[in-house]
Amino acid sequence: MPHIIKTVIYLKLFITLTKKSIAAILFAAVIAVVVLSRICSVKAQSQDGSTNAKRVEYINSIGYSVDDTPTVKEITVPQDFSPVYEKYNRIQSEAGFDLSAHRGEKALVYGYKTADGEKTVTLIVSDGEIIGGDICSVRIDGEMLPLLKKEK
Repeated sequence: MPHIIKTVIYLKLFITLTKKSIAAILFAAVIAVVVLSRICSVKAQSQDGSTNAKRVEYINSIGYSVDDTPTVKEITVPQDFSPVYEKYNRIQSEAGFDLSAHRGEKALVYGYKTADGEKTVTLIVSDGEIIGGDICSVRIDGEMLPLLKKEK
């Protein structure tokens, strides 16, 4: 009989620890999934813009053909966004970019004319990584679009 009582005590202790362990394991798994999904989403959005060839390749991948000689200017992403910059950042978010993550950073802005001359594709590059940009009509009444695949 003492052997049965001892077994019941061990079993009860095992079950209690198992419930706590399961809760801890589930909590750790949820945290790991959240962290990994954030890392993967950042890596998925990361675009190499370190060379002209890689920038042109990226532009081609979204469906535009451009003259491979860009205009270049240096900017600093503002610390405080004006309403205009907030609106521009909403355009960025449509393409998976977020300039607010780069406040205060220096960046280079590359402007590429499309082969048909009707649009300019702008890429914003910081530390060799494309962090944003847009597609803009050169017409006075033109529109500004996010860097998304061109619909055919």
